[in-house]
Amino acid sequence: MQALSPFGVGAIVDMLGESFVAEDVTRWKGRRMTLAAPRIAAHFGAEELRLPPAPRDGRLPYYRFPQWLFCGTCRTMTRWSVGQEQPGRIPRCQHCGRSPQLVPMRFVAVCGNGHLDDVPWIQWAHSGGGQGREQRQCGRAELQFEHLTSVGGGLESLRVRCRTCRAGRNLADLTSPHALGRINFRCRGRQPWQRDTEAVSCDQAPVVLQRGASSVYFPDTGSAIDLPPDSDWVTWGGTAARVEQNPYFALLHTDPDGPMREQLISFIAEQENVNERQVIAILNDRLGTTGADAGSEGSEDLAEREWQALTNPRAGHHPDDRFITRHTPFPASTGHGRLDPVVDRMRTAISDIVLVDRLREVRVLRGFRRHTMDIRIPAHLGTRSTSLPAVEVYGEGIFLVFDEENLRRWELQAPVVRRAATLHKRFAGSMHARWIESSPTPRLVLLHTVAHLLMRQLAFDAGYPSSSLRERIYASTPDSDTPMAGVLIYTAAGDAEGTLGGLARSGEAGRLVTTIAATLAAARWCSLDPVCRESKSQGPSGLSMAACHACTLVSETSCTMGNVLLDRTLVIDDEYGFMRDPLAELIAVQAGTT
Repeated sequence: MQALSPFGVGAIVDMLGESFVAEDVTRWKGRRMTLAAPRIAAHFGAEELRLPPAPRDGRLPYYRFPQWLFCGTCRTMTRWSVGQEQPGRIPRCQHCGRSPQLVPMRFVAVCGNGHLDDVPWIQWAHSGGGQGREQRQCGRAELQFEHLTSVGGGLESLRVRCRTCRAGRNLADLTSPHALGRINFRCRGRQPWQRDTEAVSCDQAPVVLQRGASSVYFPDTGSAIDLPPDSDWVTWGGTAARVEQNPYFALLHTDPDGPMREQLISFIAEQENVNERQVIAILNDRLGTTGADAGSEGSEDLAEREWQALTNPRAGHHPDDRFITRHTPFPASTGHGRLDPVVDRMRTAISDIVLVDRLREVRVLRGFRRHTMDIRIPAHLGTRSTSLPAVEVYGEGIFLVFDEENLRRWELQAPVVRRAATLHKRFAGSMHARWIESSPTPRLVLLHTVAHLLMRQLAFDAGYPSSSLRERIYASTPDSDTPMAGVLIYTAAGDAEGTLGGLARSGEAGRLVTTIAATLAAARWCSLDPVCRESKSQGPSGLSMAACHACTLVSETSCTMGNVLLDRTLVIDDEYGFMRDPLAELIAVQAGTT
């Protein structure tokens, strides 16, 4: 899982005083292991999804970066090279008697096009002006990283000095936007592990950032749920599996339109005791050509496919299917004690409940961005077939469908429209618009907030760690042909923790009423109210309103939108909150028992 994020391709990793950057998937070592998910691979524009190698099968390569290191004792700077690397040994200073460990410089050069490089320390040291000879006059640059005790704190107290010609310059202006441009340093258009022959032309001006800054690396990840028929056992474990394992199928898959096509199909059908149409169907499915062109699917198409599968559970399942869902009766109006009046009001908001007993989620690292996020660098930098890093996880969940008719009336109310329009205006000019694919509509903000409130409550009721819960929001746009209004709360983990059964069980009739009632009660009050509830701008770029860590925000790993586009008042406000009627009944019940 961590091979995708936070230690995915392009990420800088600090470990035991050393610093490395993860190389792209074309440089992965060891046995090639792929994930059987052709439709999902085609959706993400890849020919195959590649699993990170297990420790016994290979390794993920990491490149030492920054290459400029310094000694904490004598302060001598050294540019480390690949040729100096020795397996199992750390870089040590060659100028000190005790050979202490060398420390990586904490500054790196990045550009908006995603390129990463070392800071040109030699040029910087010789650009001080009036402190010594020019760089072209210094035949041999030996640098020293000094701490000036005569100067106060900050970057002014740090200086890089040439020991040969005595030229030097402090770091006061190093992080200014045009600092590297003024010393004529241009972006080299590559990643640290790439050769100069792999560089591309880049017109972006690099800037200097601390290597641990959050803007140095933005992973671009995506996920999809494995849906029927791909998730059916008969597809991945039955006939299809036998056909794929046939030695002739590899030849057919490599050259599906070659002169041997018909003969290969005939051989496979005869050996596996299937008809030729089945072989062709399996081949087309593995090539990603069955039905609609999966490679042209957008995020909305993927969401619609998942919506259709979730809202239409099948009657029967094989025990080994990877997508098992079932309808659950909506809680009856009686049998809930004091909460009986609340249930009737819940029916006006929630129209259907589906329990997901098992699902398989495929998570993919499409690439990464840096600094201004202008361009996405793909996780596969090779020129041949496209592979993307991916992992598969299994889990369970609860799917809530909201009443479409009531929701349409609600999202036309003037206060609702105004609040959503404010968020939409801020979102359009923010950095989040570069990676969040959904535009903030009243429906999206409402469903997203409900998902967060439910996750916070389910973390208590289902017994799962809050960071293991995830959300999927199904919110159609006004011009969509398929109305969608649903929330899937699920857990997906790389081991058995994701399928313990506690989450799906929380969606059963006997427990769901209590869960929703507790969610509304918790959402009504925030420890930071009235400040939080009356806030018109919270979070990055003001992309949330009444939502803070005390009431609505969840773990970063749980949210698909970076904990923004949230507004608690759209759920519980006395005037325009979508859940105001069941909340009012709940308040009345609580008042009657006091």
